[in-house]
Amino acid sequence: MSSMAQRRSGNSHTTISITWADKDEFRRFAKEVKTTKNGKMFEPDAELFTKLLEYYKSDPTHSRNDIIPKTYPNKISQDDVQLDSSHEEPK
Repeated sequence: MSSMAQRRSGNSHTTISITWADKDEFRRFAKEVKTTKNGKMFEPDAELFTKLLEYYKSDPTHSRNDIIPKTYPNKISQDDVQLDSSHEEPK
């Protein structure tokens, strides 16, 4: 399995960086879970993200990659450049 970053053993969660404005808008979709003595408690971000992901997966207008793409490409080494040039088509 190839992942974008190394996962630590036993760690099941990651951090996704978004703007505060997007976070505030995202939180508007949280549903109230219960009322505690300190006030209303709402769904956590992880549950909202799961719902968003389920929506994307069920909507046919959103395509899905067969592989997990990395956000940024790997740095190309000189060995890779030489290997690629050996497969050039004759002109």
